[in-house]
Amino acid sequence: MNREESAPPILKKSPLIGPMSQIFSYEGPFFIDLLTMLGNQLKMMTSNYPRLQKQIFRVYVELSQNVSNYAEQFVQADEKQKKIGVGALRMDEDQSHYWLTTKNLVKTTDANILAQRCEIINHASYENLKSLKRALRKSSSGYKLGARIGMLQARLISRNPLDFHIIETTRDFSYFKLTVKFTKDGEY
Repeated sequence: MNREESAPPILKKSPLIGPMSQIFSYEGPFFIDLLTMLGNQLKMMTSNYPRLQKQIFRVYVELSQNVSNYAEQFVQADEKQKKIGVGALRMDEDQSHYWLTTKNLVKTTDANILAQRCEIINHASYENLKSLKRALRKSSSGYKLGARIGMLQARLISRNPLDFHIIETTRDFSYFKLTVKFTKDGEY
């Protein structure tokens, strides 16, 4: 499990491939209209890789929904309106990969559970992941099922391990940061 005391720098540099370029970054409420606009930007910026474009967009939808639905920090105009999760979303690229990252506030106990699930997902075979997804859909209902299936779906679609970090803020709350890597050349 990876733990960070603070968020990583905005621009990273790899000694082998040079700097990563930031495609977009957003921090705030995950309103549907805004997510639609960012999704369109994502499609435009990945249009040179049509197959990959679809994969990235599917994971973008999954991860954005997780933040919107499950973030502990949220906005709500009044009691009659749905709570809208607050978090961060970022897309980066270099010569051979795209990275899609979300970060949102969760209960520390939930962050630890999410980290354990990421470990399980990362160490499972592709066939076991598909079986696990079917089993989760059949046996689970209720609160936070989507977050579990969303992370599993992200791993299945990208075929790369999930990178995750817990950034502790207080004893009760932490940020959970999840990054999914996509390989441009289609090799897994």
